[in-house]
Amino acid sequence: MASRDFTVAVIGGGIGGLCTAISLGRAGLKVELFEQAAQFSEIGAGVALGPNAVEALRMMGIGKEYEGVADMTEPGAVWFEWREYASGKKISETRTKGPASSVHRARLLETLLPLLPSSVTTHFSSRVVAAENIEGSSPGRVRLSISRGSHGETSPDYDPQDTFEVDIAIATDGVKSAIRKSLGQGRVRWTGTYAYRGLLDLEKAVEKNGESIRTPRMWIGPAKHILTFPIEGGTVLNLVAFVSDRSKDPDERVWHGPWVKPVSKDQVLDDFDGWDQHALNLLELIGKPEKWALHELVPLDRWTFDRVTLLGDSAHASLPHNGAGAGQATEDAYVLSSLLSHPQFNNSNVHQFLQAYEDVRRPRANKQQVSSRESGEIYEFAGPMGDDFKAIGEHLTSRYDWIWDHDLKKDVDQAFQSLIDAGVIRDGN
Repeated sequence: MASRDFTVAVIGGGIGGLCTAISLGRAGLKVELFEQAAQFSEIGAGVALGPNAVEALRMMGIGKEYEGVADMTEPGAVWFEWREYASGKKISETRTKGPASSVHRARLLETLLPLLPSSVTTHFSSRVVAAENIEGSSPGRVRLSISRGSHGETSPDYDPQDTFEVDIAIATDGVKSAIRKSLGQGRVRWTGTYAYRGLLDLEKAVEKNGESIRTPRMWIGPAKHILTFPIEGGTVLNLVAFVSDRSKDPDERVWHGPWVKPVSKDQVLDDFDGWDQHALNLLELIGKPEKWALHELVPLDRWTFDRVTLLGDSAHASLPHNGAGAGQATEDAYVLSSLLSHPQFNNSNVHQFLQAYEDVRRPRANKQQVSSRESGEIYEFAGPMGDDFKAIGEHLTSRYDWIWDHDLKKDVDQAFQSLIDAGVIRDGN
């Protein structure tokens, strides 16, 4: 077990941050968890975790608690039915290769919080605005610059002398990561897509569309698509409706104003004029519509800077079209915590361990970023199959297998082998 004198900062209290803090705390490391809000909270609605993510949670010892609040499906269950946008006719369906799930983000957060061990100290209202490797320190240290009492932006009374020193800093502070920015990394861009989100009373949805609406489905069409799936024990229907403009080059697309804006229901319905009435029935049920601008992080070629590394959306924020963003964060947490739990991990080999984590995780996470963007193009007839429903339907039946059917233990073994080959650790322990 690692020494409790070894201090790790986890910066950001979302799903990835909490999973990381729980796992590292259980491994015996002292964890300082920094959260910019006054309390833990999750915005958004439903989130899907595929078989790969469920397995990661299980291997971190979080699976039982998660499965107690998530809507779980058996292996081979329908992940999505694919339907034509205007007629609503079923095209095909994709079935999972293992246990998949969906859950309300807030419910997942509520489940993770009680699992934080006593070795984790939480600092609320503390926005870490920079992480700096301290030159010449022995052993190496990281200095965190903190803005207290702020919510999203640096407060006007920010004191640059308010600092905190740790042995390692793990940035889990999301797509707008201040830590990534302080390291001079990353470019976030608007994808040309915005989305309307809704949490619908499932019984009202059934009254409108019948019992079949309980099955996850996606209507696909030109420059738009709509998805629905049940959460909260089958009482709530999560809905997301996407609208895209690909008329400009990806680097020339600009979103003006806040990333989330209230809109009228008429605006939502106008965007989907001519679509299947069953889809329109559900859009009618959205209570207070909001338009969410979807941004992505251009894939990075580096996550790790000596004793500072990135995890989750701070490292690989993507479009949601593979339903895999949160799952990638759980994979990150599992691999990193497995490495840092090793008995030969110590203050002299921090960088090598963090680099081993990045080396096995970054290629897969970057691939998911690109794949997710391409999935959206396929759904919206901007992919290589155009509007050929038959070809799209056949392709989608197996498109996600590489995400779901992945051996995370093999990734960890590969990382350890790289450390053995480099002479960082000895074989056999």
